[in-house]
Order: sequence, then structure tokens, then C-alpha cells
Amino acid sequence: MGKRDIDMIRGIGRNVERFAGKAARDRVMEGSEKISSSTGKDKITEWVKEAINKLDKLADEKVRFQIMESCGYNCSAVNKGIIEKAKTRRNKYKGIEEFLEAWQLNPMTGTRLERKGSVLHQFYTPKSYTRPVRCYCSLLRGLPADRKVSLTYCHCSKGFVKKFWEGVLERTVRVELIKSAVSGAQECEFAIYL
Repeated sequence: MGKRDIDMIRGIGRNVERFAGKAARDRVMEGSEKISSSTGKDKITEWVKEAINKLDKLADEKVRFQIMESCGYNCSAVNKGIIEKAKTRRNKYKGIEEFLEAWQLNPMTGTRLERKGSVLHQFYTPKSYTRPVRCYCSLLRGLPADRKVSLTYCHCSKGFVKKFWEGVLERTVRVELIKSAVSGAQECEFAIYL
């Protein structure tokens, strides 16, 4: 585990406190103080899974989703190079339509894109990645094949997808989380409303 993972865990705590209060943060983050750079990925994943289970019990759906989407916004800031690389690729085309057609034919590794009218469907296919994983998030890399995580966690990815496409398209988009690989589906799916 690296500093980035520890920062991500701390970010969860900050967002829980921001949207649900200090008492909720203390309950959700219980045990996180034992996580260090030497903690194995399986133990980190188990802690994250349990933290999200606690969050599911402590906060209503709207608050849970705000917390995790804010984590995704933070992740997009940390991984801004991915968005900048996609923007550079977009700028090679005459317009957005041409770019989206090219992206569908040649998506980023581990993803695919389908367009249905004014809605893009982005799929994360972590099992087809260079090294197959359950989730692209390093905090869930230790999730065994027979275990699932609450869909609440995947609203982090929803936040990342939103910031990614807003950055690439340079306009506001609405994103819906359709399904998630760590919650039982074969792949993750997000609908991006243009």
C-alpha cells in the first residue's frame, strides 16, 4: 500500500464528516488508524468493505452517494493526467462527434464506449485489463472473486466518470451508475447524458 491509498482512505473520512458529521466519520473510519504502508491489499479491501457497510447503515442514500461521488472528484484531481491525455486526443479531431466515433472504435484500455442517441454508455471491464482485477480502484484490488461490495462504493467511480467526461467535453454532463463489477455484475456501466 502506498501513500496515495492512505490519502484515499483519509479522503473518505473527510467526506463522511463533511456530509454526515463527525460522529458518522468516527464510526465509519473505525480501524483505519491501524492501516499503514505495510498493510496488505486484502486487509485494506476488507476494511473498505466494512466501512461502506457502516456508511450504508448510518446515512441515507443521498448522503452516501454525495460522500462517495466527492471521493471520485478527488480521485479525478489526483489522476488529472488521464483526463488531460483524453483532452489531447479529443483535440486531434474536428469536433466532438468525430472524437466520440473514434473513441468507440479505440477506447482506453479496460473500457469500452457505446452511444445511443445523446447517451454514452461507458463500460469498465476490469477483468480484461492488462492484469485482470475486480476493480480499477487500488483500495479494492484485494477483493476475492466470491465477495461483493455495496454499490454505494461505486458512486466514487460515478464521480470520477463525471469529472472525466466534463473535462474531455468541456461541459456539464449527468452520469448514472447502472451496474458494478464489485457489486456482482461482469462489468461496470455508466450512462453519460450529453
